[in-house]
Amino acid sequence: MKFKKLTLFLATLLCVQAMFFSTAYANNESTDKNQPEVVFKTSKGSFILKLTPEKAPKTVKNFLRYVDEGFYDNTLFHRAIPGFVVQGGGFEKGMKHKKPYKPVKNESANLLKNSRGTISMARRSHPDTATSQFYINLADNTNLDYKGKVQPGYTVFGEISEGMDVIDQISNIPTHTFERFRDVPTEDVVVISAKRKKTSAAISASKNNGLVRFIEGEHYTVLDKPVMTRDSSKVEVVEMFSYGCPHCYEFEADVKSWGKKQVGDVDFWYFPAVWNKSMKLYAKAFYTAHELEVEDKIHMPLFHAIVVKQKSIKNQGDLARFFSAYGVEEKKFNEVFNSESVASKADEAEDRVRSYKPAGVPEIVVNGKYRIGRMRAGGMKEMLAVADFLVNKERELLKGNDR
Repeated sequence: MKFKKLTLFLATLLCVQAMFFSTAYANNESTDKNQPEVVFKTSKGSFILKLTPEKAPKTVKNFLRYVDEGFYDNTLFHRAIPGFVVQGGGFEKGMKHKKPYKPVKNESANLLKNSRGTISMARRSHPDTATSQFYINLADNTNLDYKGKVQPGYTVFGEISEGMDVIDQISNIPTHTFERFRDVPTEDVVVISAKRKKTSAAISASKNNGLVRFIEGEHYTVLDKPVMTRDSSKVEVVEMFSYGCPHCYEFEADVKSWGKKQVGDVDFWYFPAVWNKSMKLYAKAFYTAHELEVEDKIHMPLFHAIVVKQKSIKNQGDLARFFSAYGVEEKKFNEVFNSESVASKADEAEDRVRSYKPAGVPEIVVNGKYRIGRMRAGGMKEMLAVADFLVNKERELLKGNDR
């Protein structure tokens, strides 16, 4: 009798387990389309992470908080051990530690494996000490998996869906010991940007008669006081940028391509934003290149050197040497850089920023009335969609004034 009861219990248990795994599989199938993806652009190339919030909800929420706030931008992959892991998310150039938020609870009991290509949270010896740092497995590291409460392991919360070759490339860079840190790549591998991969539903906009409409205060900001445009007969579109801004570097190709497509009634131009000492230096570099008529030669290389290569360009001498590599004599550079004309234009840029009151860069101002930032718009490509909407709005006003 006891045997029959035990057999019945085991049969029931197996049925329950089968139902559980069947449901879990169905849930995974249904949520696969909703798994958030994050695009990492680095100085060695790009890769995409697909996250698993259904398996590690607290960890994914914690990770995406850092992503959405731009915490990982300009950080390093500071540890690389071939055949084991590459690690990042906690240090800037010079191994300067970034202050993270409070730790997140360990979720390694989700039983996801530390297989090659998966991403996991780095932590200290206590299981609940993970903050911002993460690692990507280069092999099947079973020793890092959950073994039980005594050996909790490390929380796996996603995997590389594209670009594992970039991770392998990082792992092959020679390493050294830097101060108290071991296995530090001898070449800085910089995260230019880390952001969610946008879907077609990412733009929160209403539709009216088939036309996309963006909402004041939700997708763009109306300036408290309109700023005079340089040509009142056209719709002005101005982009603010800085050479020290990774998002500006990423936005560069798209916004310039957008500008070239505009018809004759749109006055598109851009200028370097200024609100601190380093931005003033970069602004003077921009206007010096313009005065010397070498902007086409200097603009993107300077962007690339500062954002991607992380070159130390902190003063006039550094800039003079940089310009000389592109055929500008240092004497001529210094003469123009120190000119009244360049100083005046940099001051004007600073004054214009005070009028526009941007939250950051890159940002766009349409016709001196509307300011568009990536956070409100939903991303940088979305900024251009909002700009199109506002340009059309202002275009209709100009037509009405001409009647």
